[in-house]
Amino acid sequence: MNAIAPSPQAPAPSEAQAPFAERRLGRLIGSEISGLDLKQPLAPEIVEALKARLFDRGVLYFRNQHLDTEQQIAFTSHFGEVRGYDGGAPRPAVWDSRKGIHGRVARWHADGTHLEAPATINTINPVVLPDGGGGDTIWASTSAAYDRLSPPLQRLAEKLTAIHATTPLRAQDWPQGFGGKFIWSEHPVVTVHPVTGRKALFVSPRYTPEIVGLRPNESADLLKVLFNHIALPEHQVRIIWEPGALVLWDNRITQHYAVDDYDDDLRVVHNVGVKGEPRVGVNGLRSRLGAVIPTEELV
Repeated sequence: MNAIAPSPQAPAPSEAQAPFAERRLGRLIGSEISGLDLKQPLAPEIVEALKARLFDRGVLYFRNQHLDTEQQIAFTSHFGEVRGYDGGAPRPAVWDSRKGIHGRVARWHADGTHLEAPATINTINPVVLPDGGGGDTIWASTSAAYDRLSPPLQRLAEKLTAIHATTPLRAQDWPQGFGGKFIWSEHPVVTVHPVTGRKALFVSPRYTPEIVGLRPNESADLLKVLFNHIALPEHQVRIIWEPGALVLWDNRITQHYAVDDYDDDLRVVHNVGVKGEPRVGVNGLRSRLGAVIPTEELV
Protein backbone atom coordinates (compact mmCIF):
# COMPACT_ATOMS: atom_id res chain seq x y z
CA MET A 1 0.00 0.00 0.00
CA ASN A 2 1.11 3.53 -0.74
CA ALA A 3 0.68 6.20 1.95
CA ILE A 4 1.46 9.91 1.78
CA ALA A 5 5.09 10.45 2.68
CA PRO A 6 6.85 13.71 3.51
CA SER A 7 9.89 12.92 1.39
CA PRO A 8 9.77 14.19 -2.22
CA GLN A 9 9.32 11.85 -5.11
CA ALA A 10 10.05 12.30 -8.79
CA PRO A 11 7.51 14.59 -10.49
CA ALA A 12 4.98 13.14 -12.87
CA PRO A 13 5.97 13.35 -16.55
CA SER A 14 3.25 15.93 -17.25
CA GLU A 15 4.27 18.35 -14.51
CA ALA A 16 6.29 20.61 -16.81
CA GLN A 17 3.18 21.31 -18.90
CA ALA A 18 0.71 21.63 -15.99
CA PRO A 19 -0.18 24.91 -14.22
CA PHE A 20 0.44 23.21 -10.85
CA ALA A 21 2.90 20.80 -9.26
CA GLU A 22 2.20 17.07 -9.02
CA ARG A 23 3.82 14.44 -6.78
CA ARG A 24 2.83 10.85 -7.32
CA LEU A 25 1.78 9.05 -4.15
CA GLY A 26 1.74 5.53 -5.56
CA ARG A 27 2.85 3.85 -8.74
CA LEU A 28 -0.68 2.96 -9.84
CA ILE A 29 -2.95 5.47 -8.08
CA GLY A 30 -2.93 8.85 -6.39
CA SER A 31 -1.14 12.19 -6.79
CA GLU A 32 -0.68 15.19 -4.54
CA ILE A 33 -1.39 18.51 -6.27
CA SER A 34 0.11 21.77 -5.01
CA GLY A 35 0.27 25.37 -6.19
CA LEU A 36 -3.49 25.97 -6.40
CA ASP A 37 -5.90 27.89 -4.14
CA LEU A 38 -9.16 25.97 -4.42
CA LYS A 39 -11.10 28.79 -2.76
CA GLN A 40 -10.70 30.78 -5.97
CA PRO A 41 -12.41 30.14 -9.32
CA LEU A 42 -10.17 28.08 -11.59
CA ALA A 43 -9.38 28.98 -15.18
CA PRO A 44 -10.71 26.51 -17.78
CA GLU A 45 -7.20 25.38 -18.72
CA ILE A 46 -6.46 24.51 -15.08
CA VAL A 47 -9.69 22.54 -14.80
CA GLU A 48 -8.86 20.61 -17.97
CA ALA A 49 -5.35 19.89 -16.67
CA LEU A 50 -6.79 18.62 -13.37
CA LYS A 51 -9.26 16.42 -15.23
CA ALA A 52 -6.42 14.88 -17.23
CA ARG A 53 -4.51 14.05 -14.06
CA LEU A 54 -7.66 12.81 -12.30
CA PHE A 55 -8.62 10.45 -15.11
CA ASP A 56 -5.07 9.09 -15.14
CA ARG A 57 -4.36 8.88 -11.38
CA GLY A 58 -7.88 8.31 -9.99
CA VAL A 59 -7.26 10.29 -6.75
CA LEU A 60 -5.89 13.83 -6.31
CA TYR A 61 -4.89 15.10 -2.85
CA PHE A 62 -4.70 18.80 -1.93
CA ARG A 63 -3.22 20.12 1.33
CA ASN A 64 -3.99 23.32 3.27
CA GLN A 65 -7.22 24.33 1.49
CA HIS A 66 -9.61 24.76 4.46
CA LEU A 67 -12.76 24.94 2.33
CA ASP A 68 -16.17 25.63 3.80
CA THR A 69 -19.25 23.87 2.43
CA GLU A 70 -20.02 26.44 -0.27
CA GLN A 71 -16.40 26.52 -1.40
CA GLN A 72 -16.28 22.73 -1.61
CA ILE A 73 -19.44 22.70 -3.73
CA ALA A 74 -18.04 25.49 -5.94
CA PHE A 75 -14.77 23.62 -6.51
CA THR A 76 -16.54 20.34 -7.24
CA SER A 77 -18.84 22.09 -9.73
CA HIS A 78 -15.82 22.67 -12.01
CA PHE A 79 -16.14 18.97 -12.88
CA GLY A 80 -19.86 18.79 -13.53
CA GLU A 81 -23.29 19.52 -12.10
CA VAL A 82 -23.28 18.96 -8.34
CA ARG A 83 -26.18 16.99 -6.90
CA GLY A 84 -27.13 16.06 -3.36
CA TYR A 85 -26.54 12.46 -2.31
CA ASP A 86 -30.27 11.83 -2.84
CA GLY A 87 -30.16 13.45 -6.28
CA GLY A 88 -31.65 16.71 -5.04
CA ALA A 89 -30.25 20.20 -4.42
CA PRO A 90 -26.45 20.59 -4.15
CA ARG A 91 -25.33 19.79 -0.63
CA PRO A 92 -22.78 17.47 0.92
CA ALA A 93 -23.45 14.04 2.31
CA VAL A 94 -22.31 14.24 5.93
CA TRP A 95 -20.57 11.16 7.34
CA ASP A 96 -20.52 11.54 11.12
CA SER A 97 -18.97 8.84 13.32
CA ARG A 98 -21.63 9.49 15.99
CA LYS A 99 -24.07 7.70 13.67
CA GLY A 100 -22.19 4.48 14.36
CA ILE A 101 -21.73 2.03 11.52
CA HIS A 102 -23.57 4.33 9.08
CA GLY A 103 -21.20 7.22 9.76
CA ARG A 104 -18.06 5.12 9.39
CA VAL A 105 -18.66 2.92 6.29
CA ALA A 106 -15.64 0.66 6.78
CA ARG A 107 -16.33 -1.44 3.68
CA TRP A 108 -14.90 -1.18 0.18
CA HIS A 109 -17.27 0.65 -2.17
CA ALA A 110 -17.70 3.23 -4.89
CA ASP A 111 -20.38 5.78 -4.04
CA GLY A 112 -24.03 5.18 -4.87
CA THR A 113 -23.69 2.18 -7.15
CA HIS A 114 -27.18 0.95 -6.18
CA LEU A 115 -28.40 3.74 -8.48
CA GLU A 116 -28.71 3.39 -12.24
CA ALA A 117 -26.51 6.50 -12.62
CA PRO A 118 -23.91 6.53 -9.81
CA ALA A 119 -21.81 9.61 -9.10
CA THR A 120 -18.90 10.20 -11.46
CA ILE A 121 -16.56 12.58 -9.59
CA ASN A 122 -16.51 13.36 -5.87
CA THR A 123 -14.67 15.40 -3.25
CA ILE A 124 -14.19 14.71 0.46
CA ASN A 125 -13.52 17.50 2.93
CA PRO A 126 -12.57 16.44 6.50
CA VAL A 127 -14.48 18.77 8.83
CA VAL A 128 -13.55 17.12 12.15
CA LEU A 129 -10.66 14.67 12.53
CA PRO A 130 -10.17 12.22 15.42
CA ASP A 131 -8.21 13.79 18.28
CA GLY A 132 -6.02 10.73 18.66
CA GLY A 133 -5.30 10.27 14.95
CA GLY A 134 -6.58 7.58 12.66
CA GLY A 135 -9.63 7.70 10.41
CA ASP A 136 -7.56 7.51 7.23
CA THR A 137 -9.20 6.72 3.90
CA ILE A 138 -7.79 4.13 1.49
CA TRP A 139 -8.54 4.25 -2.23
CA ALA A 140 -8.03 1.37 -4.66
CA SER A 141 -7.71 1.66 -8.42
CA THR A 142 -10.28 -0.56 -10.08
CA SER A 143 -8.76 0.20 -13.47
CA ALA A 144 -5.35 -1.03 -12.30
CA ALA A 145 -7.13 -4.04 -10.81
CA TYR A 146 -8.67 -4.84 -14.20
CA ASP A 147 -5.33 -4.36 -15.96
CA ARG A 148 -3.63 -6.78 -13.55
CA LEU A 149 -6.33 -9.46 -13.75
CA SER A 150 -5.34 -12.52 -15.78
CA PRO A 151 -6.62 -12.42 -19.40
CA PRO A 152 -9.04 -15.37 -19.02
CA LEU A 153 -10.69 -13.67 -16.04
CA GLN A 154 -10.77 -10.36 -17.91
CA ARG A 155 -12.64 -11.99 -20.79
CA LEU A 156 -15.09 -13.69 -18.42
CA ALA A 157 -15.76 -10.53 -16.39
CA GLU A 158 -16.39 -8.47 -19.53
CA LYS A 159 -19.39 -10.67 -20.38
CA LEU A 160 -21.06 -10.37 -16.97
CA THR A 161 -23.39 -8.00 -15.15
CA ALA A 162 -23.96 -7.73 -11.41
CA ILE A 163 -26.66 -6.54 -9.04
CA HIS A 164 -25.86 -3.48 -6.89
CA ALA A 165 -28.32 -2.91 -4.05
CA THR A 166 -28.88 -0.87 -0.90
CA THR A 167 -28.31 -3.90 1.27
CA PRO A 168 -28.49 -2.72 4.90
CA LEU A 169 -25.30 -2.97 6.92
CA ARG A 170 -27.24 -4.66 9.75
CA ALA A 171 -30.39 -6.80 9.76
CA GLN A 172 -32.24 -4.38 12.05
CA ASP A 173 -31.82 -1.66 9.43
CA TRP A 174 -34.07 -3.32 6.84
CA PRO A 175 -37.15 -1.28 7.81
CA GLN A 176 -35.19 1.95 7.34
CA GLY A 177 -33.69 1.19 3.94
CA PHE A 178 -32.12 4.06 2.02
CA GLY A 179 -34.34 7.08 2.58
CA GLY A 180 -37.27 4.75 3.06
CA LYS A 181 -36.54 2.87 -0.17
CA PHE A 182 -34.82 -0.32 -1.27
CA ILE A 183 -33.08 0.33 -4.60
CA TRP A 184 -31.19 -2.00 -6.88
CA SER A 185 -29.61 -1.64 -10.30
CA GLU A 186 -27.73 -3.90 -12.69
CA HIS A 187 -24.29 -2.81 -13.94
CA PRO A 188 -21.57 -4.31 -16.14
CA VAL A 189 -18.87 -6.06 -14.11
CA VAL A 190 -16.31 -4.35 -16.36
CA THR A 191 -16.98 -0.71 -17.27
CA VAL A 192 -15.37 1.53 -19.87
CA HIS A 193 -14.37 5.08 -18.91
CA PRO A 194 -16.26 7.54 -21.14
CA VAL A 195 -13.24 9.83 -21.59
CA THR A 196 -10.16 7.59 -21.58
CA GLY A 197 -11.69 4.31 -22.73
CA ARG A 198 -9.88 2.52 -19.91
CA LYS A 199 -11.59 -0.54 -18.45
CA ALA A 200 -12.27 -1.02 -14.73
CA LEU A 201 -13.81 -3.63 -12.46
CA PHE A 202 -17.16 -2.52 -11.05
CA VAL A 203 -18.18 -4.66 -8.07
CA SER A 204 -17.81 -4.00 -4.33
CA PRO A 205 -18.49 -5.74 -1.00
CA ARG A 206 -20.74 -2.86 0.12
CA TYR A 207 -23.17 -2.92 -2.79
CA THR A 208 -22.77 -6.10 -4.89
CA PRO A 209 -24.56 -9.22 -3.61
CA GLU A 210 -24.63 -11.28 -6.82
CA ILE A 211 -23.53 -11.73 -10.41
CA VAL A 212 -26.41 -12.20 -12.83
CA GLY A 213 -26.80 -15.63 -14.44
CA LEU A 214 -24.52 -17.56 -12.09
CA ARG A 215 -25.55 -20.07 -9.45
CA PRO A 216 -25.35 -18.60 -5.93
CA ASN A 217 -22.18 -20.50 -5.01
CA GLU A 218 -20.51 -19.55 -8.31
CA SER A 219 -21.47 -15.89 -7.87
CA ALA A 220 -20.18 -15.80 -4.29
CA ASP A 221 -16.88 -17.43 -5.21
CA LEU A 222 -16.22 -15.20 -8.21
CA LEU A 223 -17.15 -12.05 -6.29
CA LYS A 224 -14.73 -13.06 -3.53
CA VAL A 225 -11.95 -13.40 -6.11
CA LEU A 226 -12.72 -9.97 -7.58
CA PHE A 227 -13.15 -8.25 -4.20
CA ASN A 228 -9.83 -9.61 -2.94
CA HIS A 229 -8.08 -8.70 -6.16
CA ILE A 230 -9.31 -5.09 -6.14
CA ALA A 231 -8.19 -4.67 -2.51
CA LEU A 232 -4.61 -5.84 -3.08
CA PRO A 233 -2.09 -3.38 -1.54
CA GLU A 234 -0.51 -2.89 -4.97
CA HIS A 235 -3.70 -1.14 -6.12
CA GLN A 236 -4.02 1.17 -3.10
CA VAL A 237 -3.10 4.59 -1.80
CA ARG A 238 -3.75 5.59 1.82
CA ILE A 239 -4.63 9.20 2.58
CA ILE A 240 -3.60 10.26 6.09
CA TRP A 241 -5.93 13.17 6.68
CA GLU A 242 -4.70 16.60 7.78
CA PRO A 243 -6.79 19.66 8.70
CA GLY A 244 -7.67 21.63 5.58
CA ALA A 245 -7.03 18.77 3.17
CA LEU A 246 -9.30 17.86 0.25
CA VAL A 247 -9.46 14.78 -1.97
CA LEU A 248 -10.89 14.71 -5.49
CA TRP A 249 -11.52 11.26 -6.96
CA ASP A 250 -12.98 9.60 -10.02
CA ASN A 251 -15.76 7.35 -8.72
CA ARG A 252 -15.78 5.39 -11.99
CA ILE A 253 -12.27 3.93 -11.62
CA THR A 254 -11.76 3.72 -7.84
CA GLN A 255 -13.19 2.35 -4.63
CA HIS A 256 -12.52 3.57 -1.11
CA TYR A 257 -12.52 2.32 2.48
CA ALA A 258 -12.83 4.53 5.59
CA VAL A 259 -10.52 3.07 8.23
CA ASP A 260 -12.44 2.65 11.52
CA ASP A 261 -9.57 2.72 14.05
CA TYR A 262 -10.40 5.79 16.15
CA ASP A 263 -12.76 4.28 18.76
CA ASP A 264 -15.04 6.96 20.26
CA ASP A 265 -13.23 9.97 18.78
CA LEU A 266 -15.29 12.20 16.52
CA ARG A 267 -14.77 12.13 12.75
CA VAL A 268 -16.95 14.15 10.35
CA VAL A 269 -16.38 14.42 6.60
CA HIS A 270 -18.37 16.12 3.85
CA ASN A 271 -18.76 14.30 0.54
CA VAL A 272 -19.86 16.28 -2.53
CA GLY A 273 -20.60 14.48 -5.80
CA VAL A 274 -21.15 15.33 -9.45
CA LYS A 275 -24.35 14.20 -11.18
CA GLY A 276 -24.16 10.53 -11.99
CA GLU A 277 -24.24 8.67 -15.27
CA PRO A 278 -25.04 5.06 -16.22
CA ARG A 279 -22.01 2.85 -16.65
CA VAL A 280 -21.22 1.38 -20.06
CA GLY A 281 -19.46 -1.93 -20.42
CA VAL A 282 -17.94 -3.98 -23.20
CA ASN A 283 -20.00 -4.99 -26.25
CA GLY A 284 -22.96 -2.77 -25.46
CA LEU A 285 -23.59 -3.77 -21.84
CA ARG A 286 -25.14 -0.85 -19.97
CA SER A 287 -26.50 0.00 -16.52
CA ARG A 288 -30.22 -0.40 -15.89
CA LEU A 289 -32.46 0.34 -12.94
CA GLY A 290 -33.90 -2.79 -11.38
CA ALA A 291 -36.44 -1.54 -8.85
CA VAL A 292 -37.24 1.11 -6.27
CA ILE A 293 -39.34 -0.48 -3.52
CA PRO A 294 -40.72 1.37 -0.47
CA THR A 295 -39.35 -0.40 2.58
CA GLU A 296 -42.80 -0.79 4.13
CA GLU A 297 -43.54 -3.28 1.33
CA LEU A 298 -40.61 -5.42 2.47
CA VAL A 299 -41.57 -5.89 6.12
